[in-house]
Amino acid sequence: MFKILFILCVVLEVIFVPIFLNYYWPGRTKKSFATKTVCSLLFCLCGVFAMKFTGNNTLYADYILWGLILGAAGDLLLHSLTKKPYPFIIGVVAFFTGHIFYIMAFQRAIYTTYPGSNLFEWYEILALCILEVIILIYAAVKNMYKTKPHLVALAVIYGGMLMAMLAKATRYVAGEIAYGTNDHMVMISVTVFLGALLFFISDLILIFILKSDVPIKRITRIVNIVTYYIAQVLLAASIFFVYSRELLAA
Repeated sequence: MFKILFILCVVLEVIFVPIFLNYYWPGRTKKSFATKTVCSLLFCLCGVFAMKFTGNNTLYADYILWGLILGAAGDLLLHSLTKKPYPFIIGVVAFFTGHIFYIMAFQRAIYTTYPGSNLFEWYEILALCILEVIILIYAAVKNMYKTKPHLVALAVIYGGMLMAMLAKATRYVAGEIAYGTNDHMVMISVTVFLGALLFFISDLILIFILKSDVPIKRITRIVNIVTYYIAQVLLAASIFFVYSRELLAA
């Protein structure tokens, strides 16, 4: 039953995301807020139904579910119809905290599968530094240090968290591919890595949208939203595959 409910939520997500995008252009409306609420609720339900179907009540699953819930909260706050800055700020904090939970989930899986591994490997730190340098160079080229210093700071902090999340997911999946410790290796690779990668792409697009004075093109908005919702559904689906006897005992 829970598997059918999961599939139903995915189908409804496919239906409602285009409806939301239609209402969302060229700007926010009450209808876009309502349909976005539905879209965000659906990927949260995907996580719940995946946990119920598999009995995967591990810390990994708990952390992923919290990431989904905080993502949904961030969605609604960032899409608030009010012009006051507080919903936006709280929404960014919600997304930021959600990424922390995703990082904790991936790290939990790494520790359980590969005991004694380091918290951060050198290549994770290198990837993070490269992204930060790219963001800073972009800000310098666009002369944003004087005009939008707050957005530059936000991009640096949030961009670092994004890269940390993607690096953790990549490290976990690479380990599974290299050592083949899990029977669901292929599905782990698809759900975890692709979910993290699409989330990274979506939020990176959003960072540059916020930092740019150029009018947003409709295709840019579509790519930003579609990659985001696919990412959240994939991360919810990872609960089906990322578990072991050790994890289930956690």
